[in-house]
Amino acid sequence: MLKYILQRFMQMIITLWVIATVTFLMMKAIPGDPFSDEKKLPEQVLANLRAHYQLDDPIPVQYLNYMKRLLQLDLGPSIKFETRSVNDMIQEGFPVSFQLGSQALVCAIIAGLFLGVVAALKQNRTADYLAMVLAVLGISIPSFVLGPLLQKYLAVEWELLPVATWEGFASTIMPTLALAALPLATITRLMRSSMVEVLTQDYIRTARAKGLPPVYVISRHTIRNAILPVVTVIGPLAVGILTGSFVIENIFSIPGIGKYFVESIHNRDYPLIMGVTLFYSVLLVGINFLVDLAYGLIDPRIQLGKKEGK
Repeated sequence: MLKYILQRFMQMIITLWVIATVTFLMMKAIPGDPFSDEKKLPEQVLANLRAHYQLDDPIPVQYLNYMKRLLQLDLGPSIKFETRSVNDMIQEGFPVSFQLGSQALVCAIIAGLFLGVVAALKQNRTADYLAMVLAVLGISIPSFVLGPLLQKYLAVEWELLPVATWEGFASTIMPTLALAALPLATITRLMRSSMVEVLTQDYIRTARAKGLPPVYVISRHTIRNAILPVVTVIGPLAVGILTGSFVIENIFSIPGIGKYFVESIHNRDYPLIMGVTLFYSVLLVGINFLVDLAYGLIDPRIQLGKKEGK
Protein backbone atom coordinates (compact mmCIF):
# COMPACT_ATOMS: atom_id res chain seq x y z
CA MET A 1 0.00 0.00 0.00
CA LEU A 2 2.79 2.42 0.89
CA LYS A 3 4.58 1.70 -2.38
CA TYR A 4 1.36 2.40 -4.31
CA ILE A 5 0.90 5.73 -2.49
CA LEU A 6 4.48 6.77 -3.27
CA GLN A 7 4.06 5.83 -6.95
CA ARG A 8 0.84 7.79 -7.22
CA PHE A 9 2.45 10.75 -5.47
CA MET A 10 5.32 10.80 -7.99
CA GLN A 11 2.78 10.61 -10.82
CA MET A 12 1.00 13.61 -9.31
CA ILE A 13 4.23 15.64 -9.24
CA ILE A 14 5.03 14.79 -12.87
CA THR A 15 1.47 15.58 -13.97
CA LEU A 16 1.53 18.96 -12.24
CA TRP A 17 4.92 19.78 -13.77
CA VAL A 18 3.55 18.98 -17.25
CA ILE A 19 0.44 21.11 -16.62
CA ALA A 20 2.54 24.04 -15.35
CA THR A 21 4.86 23.79 -18.36
CA VAL A 22 2.07 23.54 -20.92
CA THR A 23 0.18 26.44 -19.33
CA PHE A 24 3.33 28.59 -19.35
CA LEU A 25 4.05 27.83 -23.01
CA MET A 26 0.43 28.51 -24.00
CA MET A 27 0.57 31.92 -22.34
CA LYS A 28 3.77 32.75 -24.17
CA ALA A 29 2.33 31.55 -27.48
CA ILE A 30 -0.43 34.17 -27.33
CA PRO A 31 0.53 37.20 -29.46
CA GLY A 32 1.37 40.32 -27.49
CA ASP A 33 1.50 40.70 -23.73
CA PRO A 34 -0.67 42.16 -20.92
CA PHE A 35 0.43 45.68 -21.86
CA SER A 36 -0.18 45.46 -25.61
CA ASP A 37 -3.55 47.20 -25.32
CA GLU A 38 -2.20 50.10 -23.25
CA LYS A 39 -2.22 52.76 -25.98
CA LYS A 40 -2.24 55.73 -23.62
CA LEU A 41 1.05 54.95 -21.87
CA PRO A 42 4.38 56.14 -23.32
CA GLU A 43 6.59 53.48 -24.86
CA GLN A 44 9.27 53.98 -22.19
CA VAL A 45 6.73 53.32 -19.43
CA LEU A 46 5.59 50.15 -21.19
CA ALA A 47 9.21 49.04 -21.53
CA ASN A 48 9.76 49.62 -17.81
CA LEU A 49 6.64 47.61 -16.96
CA ARG A 50 7.75 44.70 -19.13
CA ALA A 51 11.18 44.80 -17.51
CA HIS A 52 9.64 44.92 -14.03
CA TYR A 53 7.58 41.78 -14.69
CA GLN A 54 10.49 40.14 -16.59
CA LEU A 55 8.41 39.88 -19.76
CA ASP A 56 11.32 40.97 -21.92
CA ASP A 57 13.59 38.15 -20.72
CA PRO A 58 14.20 35.18 -23.01
CA ILE A 59 11.51 32.47 -22.73
CA PRO A 60 13.88 29.90 -21.11
CA VAL A 61 14.86 32.44 -18.46
CA GLN A 62 11.22 33.27 -17.75
CA TYR A 63 10.43 29.55 -17.49
CA LEU A 64 13.25 28.91 -15.01
CA ASN A 65 12.19 31.87 -12.88
CA TYR A 66 8.60 30.63 -12.96
CA MET A 67 9.61 27.14 -11.83
CA LYS A 68 11.79 28.56 -9.05
CA ARG A 69 8.82 30.48 -7.71
CA LEU A 70 6.60 27.40 -7.90
CA LEU A 71 9.10 25.41 -5.84
CA GLN A 72 8.75 28.13 -3.21
CA LEU A 73 4.92 27.96 -3.55
CA ASP A 74 4.98 31.51 -4.91
CA LEU A 75 2.60 32.08 -7.82
CA GLY A 76 3.95 35.56 -8.44
CA PRO A 77 2.40 39.05 -8.47
CA SER A 78 -0.76 39.92 -10.33
CA ILE A 79 -0.15 42.26 -13.25
CA LYS A 80 -3.52 44.01 -13.31
CA PHE A 81 -4.04 44.02 -9.52
CA GLU A 82 -0.71 45.71 -8.88
CA THR A 83 -0.71 45.64 -5.07
CA ARG A 84 -1.71 42.01 -4.70
CA SER A 85 -0.09 38.63 -5.28
CA VAL A 86 -1.78 35.63 -6.87
CA ASN A 87 -1.39 33.71 -3.60
CA ASP A 88 -3.33 36.40 -1.71
CA MET A 89 -6.13 36.44 -4.26
CA ILE A 90 -6.51 32.66 -4.16
CA GLN A 91 -6.47 32.65 -0.36
CA GLU A 92 -9.21 35.27 -0.35
CA GLY A 93 -11.46 33.80 -3.03
CA PHE A 94 -11.08 30.05 -2.64
CA PRO A 95 -12.85 29.67 0.75
CA VAL A 96 -15.99 31.14 -0.81
CA SER A 97 -15.71 28.90 -3.88
CA PHE A 98 -14.97 25.91 -1.65
CA GLN A 99 -18.05 26.54 0.47
CA LEU A 100 -20.27 26.80 -2.59
CA GLY A 101 -18.69 23.78 -4.28
CA SER A 102 -18.85 21.66 -1.12
CA GLN A 103 -22.53 22.41 -0.61
CA ALA A 104 -23.28 21.54 -4.24
CA LEU A 105 -21.25 18.31 -4.10
CA VAL A 106 -22.85 17.13 -0.84
CA CYS A 107 -26.33 17.85 -2.21
CA ALA A 108 -25.52 16.06 -5.46
CA ILE A 109 -24.12 12.96 -3.73
CA ILE A 110 -26.88 12.59 -1.14
CA ALA A 111 -29.79 13.34 -3.47
CA GLY A 112 -28.23 11.40 -6.38
CA LEU A 113 -27.64 8.25 -4.35
CA PHE A 114 -31.12 8.43 -2.83
CA LEU A 115 -32.86 8.91 -6.18
CA GLY A 116 -30.73 6.23 -7.82
CA VAL A 117 -31.51 3.67 -5.12
CA VAL A 118 -35.23 4.47 -5.14
CA ALA A 119 -35.37 4.32 -8.95
CA ALA A 120 -33.66 0.91 -8.97
CA LEU A 121 -35.87 -0.54 -6.22
CA LYS A 122 -39.01 0.84 -7.91
CA GLN A 123 -37.90 -0.05 -11.41
CA ASN A 124 -40.45 0.76 -14.16
CA ARG A 125 -42.75 2.45 -11.65
CA THR A 126 -43.74 6.06 -11.06
CA ALA A 127 -40.80 6.78 -8.74
CA ASP A 128 -38.37 5.41 -11.33
CA TYR A 129 -39.85 7.53 -14.12
CA LEU A 130 -39.81 10.70 -11.99
CA ALA A 131 -36.18 10.16 -10.99
CA MET A 132 -35.15 9.63 -14.61
CA VAL A 133 -37.04 12.73 -15.74
CA LEU A 134 -35.17 14.79 -13.14
CA ALA A 135 -31.89 13.21 -14.27
CA VAL A 136 -32.55 14.04 -17.93
CA LEU A 137 -33.44 17.64 -17.04
CA GLY A 138 -30.31 17.97 -14.91
CA ILE A 139 -28.11 16.78 -17.77
CA SER A 140 -29.93 18.76 -20.47
CA ILE A 141 -30.04 22.19 -18.80
CA PRO A 142 -26.58 23.82 -18.37
CA SER A 143 -25.81 25.54 -15.08
CA PHE A 144 -25.48 28.94 -16.78
CA VAL A 145 -29.06 28.54 -18.05
CA LEU A 146 -30.46 27.07 -14.84
CA GLY A 147 -28.95 29.88 -12.75
CA PRO A 148 -30.89 32.74 -14.43
CA LEU A 149 -34.05 30.60 -14.43
CA LEU A 150 -33.77 30.13 -10.67
CA GLN A 151 -33.19 33.87 -10.27
CA LYS A 152 -36.23 34.70 -12.37
CA TYR A 153 -38.69 32.49 -10.49
CA LEU A 154 -37.31 32.01 -6.97
CA ALA A 155 -36.00 35.56 -6.55
CA VAL A 156 -37.86 37.89 -8.92
CA GLU A 157 -41.27 36.28 -9.45
CA TRP A 158 -41.84 34.58 -6.09
CA GLU A 159 -39.42 36.66 -3.97
CA LEU A 160 -38.35 33.65 -1.91
CA LEU A 161 -34.57 34.19 -2.10
CA PRO A 162 -32.15 37.09 -2.66
CA VAL A 163 -31.24 37.67 -6.31
CA ALA A 164 -27.45 38.01 -6.24
CA THR A 165 -25.78 38.45 -2.88
CA TRP A 166 -23.46 36.52 -0.60
CA GLU A 167 -24.92 37.16 2.83
CA GLY A 168 -26.17 34.22 4.86
CA PHE A 169 -27.30 30.72 3.96
CA ALA A 170 -30.30 31.85 1.89
CA SER A 171 -28.02 33.48 -0.68
CA THR A 172 -26.22 30.16 -1.28
CA ILE A 173 -29.32 28.10 -2.13
CA MET A 174 -29.78 29.08 -5.78
CA PRO A 175 -26.10 28.84 -6.83
CA THR A 176 -25.87 25.52 -4.99
CA LEU A 177 -28.87 24.14 -6.89
CA ALA A 178 -27.49 25.42 -10.19
CA LEU A 179 -24.12 23.76 -9.60
CA ALA A 180 -25.52 20.51 -8.18
CA ALA A 181 -27.96 19.78 -11.02
CA LEU A 182 -25.55 18.11 -13.46
CA PRO A 183 -23.58 15.95 -10.98
CA LEU A 184 -26.85 15.00 -9.23
CA ALA A 185 -28.29 13.77 -12.53
CA THR A 186 -25.08 11.88 -13.36
CA ILE A 187 -24.95 10.16 -9.98
CA THR A 188 -28.66 9.27 -10.15
CA ARG A 189 -28.39 7.56 -13.52
CA LEU A 190 -25.13 5.79 -12.66
CA MET A 191 -26.40 4.59 -9.27
CA ARG A 192 -29.65 3.32 -10.76
CA SER A 193 -27.97 1.32 -13.51
CA SER A 194 -25.43 -0.08 -11.08
CA MET A 195 -28.11 -1.02 -8.55
CA VAL A 196 -30.23 -2.74 -11.20
CA GLU A 197 -27.23 -4.83 -12.25
CA VAL A 198 -26.26 -5.76 -8.68
CA LEU A 199 -29.84 -6.76 -7.79
CA THR A 200 -29.67 -9.52 -10.43
CA GLN A 201 -26.49 -11.09 -9.04
CA ASP A 202 -26.54 -14.58 -7.51
CA TYR A 203 -25.21 -13.48 -4.12
CA ILE A 204 -28.19 -11.13 -3.71
CA ARG A 205 -30.59 -13.99 -4.45
CA THR A 206 -28.69 -16.16 -1.97
CA ALA A 207 -28.89 -13.52 0.75
CA ARG A 208 -32.62 -13.21 0.22
CA ALA A 209 -33.07 -16.99 0.18
CA LYS A 210 -31.36 -17.18 3.58
CA GLY A 211 -34.09 -14.99 4.99
CA LEU A 212 -31.97 -11.92 5.67
CA PRO A 213 -34.00 -8.73 6.23
CA PRO A 214 -34.47 -6.75 2.99
CA VAL A 215 -33.01 -3.62 4.59
CA TYR A 216 -29.84 -5.53 5.52
CA VAL A 217 -29.52 -7.02 2.03
CA ILE A 218 -29.92 -3.62 0.37
CA SER A 219 -27.65 -1.65 2.71
CA ARG A 220 -24.96 -4.26 3.34
CA HIS A 221 -24.70 -6.06 0.01
CA THR A 222 -26.47 -4.13 -2.74
CA ILE A 223 -25.59 -0.48 -2.12
CA ARG A 224 -22.01 -1.21 -1.05
CA ASN A 225 -21.25 -2.95 -4.34
CA ALA A 226 -23.36 -0.67 -6.51
CA ILE A 227 -21.71 2.49 -5.20
CA LEU A 228 -18.25 1.63 -6.58
CA PRO A 229 -18.83 3.15 -10.06
CA VAL A 230 -20.17 6.29 -8.37
CA VAL A 231 -17.02 6.65 -6.28
CA THR A 232 -14.96 6.49 -9.46
CA VAL A 233 -16.64 9.56 -10.96
CA ILE A 234 -16.83 11.65 -7.78
CA GLY A 235 -13.32 13.04 -8.36
CA PRO A 236 -14.01 14.51 -11.83
CA LEU A 237 -17.47 15.62 -10.69
CA ALA A 238 -16.00 17.47 -7.71
CA VAL A 239 -13.54 19.36 -9.88
CA GLY A 240 -16.26 19.95 -12.46
CA ILE A 241 -18.34 21.62 -9.76
CA LEU A 242 -15.45 23.82 -8.68
CA THR A 243 -14.54 24.87 -12.21
CA GLY A 244 -18.20 25.24 -13.15
CA SER A 245 -18.54 27.76 -10.35
CA PHE A 246 -16.61 30.29 -12.52
CA VAL A 247 -19.76 31.14 -14.46
CA ILE A 248 -22.16 30.70 -11.54
CA GLU A 249 -20.12 33.03 -9.35
CA ASN A 250 -20.41 35.75 -11.96
CA ILE A 251 -24.16 35.19 -12.41
CA PHE A 252 -24.84 35.41 -8.68
CA SER A 253 -22.13 38.01 -7.88
CA ILE A 254 -20.28 35.64 -5.56
CA PRO A 255 -16.84 36.86 -4.39
CA GLY A 256 -15.06 33.61 -5.14
CA ILE A 257 -12.01 32.66 -7.13
CA GLY A 258 -14.05 32.35 -10.32
CA LYS A 259 -14.34 36.13 -10.47
CA TYR A 260 -10.56 36.49 -10.54
CA PHE A 261 -10.17 33.80 -13.18
CA VAL A 262 -12.65 35.45 -15.55
CA GLU A 263 -11.07 38.87 -14.99
CA SER A 264 -7.57 37.45 -15.51
CA ILE A 265 -8.51 36.15 -18.96
CA HIS A 266 -10.12 39.45 -19.90
CA ASN A 267 -7.10 41.42 -18.66
CA ARG A 268 -4.51 38.93 -19.95
CA ASP A 269 -3.07 38.70 -16.46
CA TYR A 270 -0.60 35.87 -17.14
CA PRO A 271 0.50 35.12 -13.56
CA LEU A 272 -3.11 35.00 -12.35
CA ILE A 273 -4.22 32.77 -15.24
CA MET A 274 -1.34 30.35 -14.68
CA GLY A 275 -1.75 30.46 -10.90
CA VAL A 276 -5.47 29.69 -10.89
CA THR A 277 -5.05 27.00 -13.57
CA LEU A 278 -2.30 25.30 -11.59
CA PHE A 279 -4.26 25.63 -8.36
CA TYR A 280 -7.27 23.85 -9.83
CA SER A 281 -4.98 21.24 -11.38
CA VAL A 282 -3.64 20.48 -7.91
CA LEU A 283 -7.23 20.05 -6.72
CA LEU A 284 -8.08 17.73 -9.62
CA VAL A 285 -5.02 15.54 -9.18
CA GLY A 286 -5.36 15.51 -5.39
CA ILE A 287 -9.05 14.61 -5.42
CA ASN A 288 -8.46 11.81 -7.94
CA PHE A 289 -5.70 10.48 -5.69
CA LEU A 290 -8.04 10.45 -2.68
CA VAL A 291 -10.75 8.75 -4.75
CA ASP A 292 -8.30 6.00 -5.72
CA LEU A 293 -7.56 5.40 -2.05
CA ALA A 294 -11.26 5.45 -1.14
CA TYR A 295 -12.00 2.97 -3.92
CA GLY A 296 -9.56 0.50 -2.37
CA LEU A 297 -11.03 0.99 1.11
CA ILE A 298 -14.59 0.38 -0.07
CA ASP A 299 -13.63 -2.75 -2.03
CA PRO A 300 -10.78 -4.60 -0.20
CA ARG A 301 -10.57 -7.08 -3.11
CA ILE A 302 -8.69 -4.45 -5.11
CA GLN A 303 -5.83 -4.38 -2.62
CA LEU A 304 -5.79 -8.18 -2.32
CA GLY A 305 -5.62 -8.48 -6.08
CA LYS A 306 -2.54 -6.23 -6.18
CA LYS A 307 -0.82 -8.23 -3.46
CA GLU A 308 -1.46 -11.49 -5.29
CA GLY A 309 -0.14 -9.95 -8.48
CA LYS A 310 3.15 -9.18 -6.77
